[in-house]
Amino acid sequence: VYGKEAIQHIFCEIDPFCQEVLKKHWPNSKIYEDIRIIKNTIEFRRNYREQEEQGNIGNKRNFGTGDDAGIYILTGGFPCQPFSQAGRRKGTEDDRHLWPEMLRVIREFSPVWVIGENVGGFVTWNDGMVLRQVFSDLEGEGYEVQAFIIPAVSVNAPHRRDRIWIVANKQS
Repeated sequence: VYGKEAIQHIFCEIDPFCQEVLKKHWPNSKIYEDIRIIKNTIEFRRNYREQEEQGNIGNKRNFGTGDDAGIYILTGGFPCQPFSQAGRRKGTEDDRHLWPEMLRVIREFSPVWVIGENVGGFVTWNDGMVLRQVFSDLEGEGYEVQAFIIPAVSVNAPHRRDRIWIVANKQS
C-alpha cells in the first residue's frame, strides 16, 4: 500500500506557521519542534511498530520488527540561514547550523535513504569544505552520496534560488 493515507509522516519543524501547513496536509502526522530532541528510543520505535501494525506505514521491505523497526527515508532541510546570502553567513559558527544533529539522527536511525536540502551558497561555503564534510560524514556511515543543484525556477517558481539536494543511499 503506497497511498498518501498509508504512510506515517514524522516531521521536525520549529516554525508554528509551517507546522500548521504540515498538519493541514498530513493531519495524522507527528511533529517535533526541534531535531535535538528526536532520539531513537524504545518509545519511538514502539510508536513506529504500532503504526506499522495498523497498516499506516507503506513500506513493503522489512526494516526490522518490534523494537528494531526503522525508517526508510529521512529527509531534511537543515537550516540554510548560516549559508544563505540573505542570512548573516556565520556558517558552522551559527547556532542554527544543525547538520551535526541531522547526522546524529541518521546514525541513530540508519535510514535506507537520506535526502538533504540547502541553499546554493552551501556548496561554496569555506571553499566547499562544509559540503565535503557532509559527504565524508555520510560516506563514513556507509552511504553512497550524490548532490544536485536544482533552481526553484525549474519547478515553475518565479525566481532562480538555487538549492542543493544531497541524496544518499545506505550500502548493504
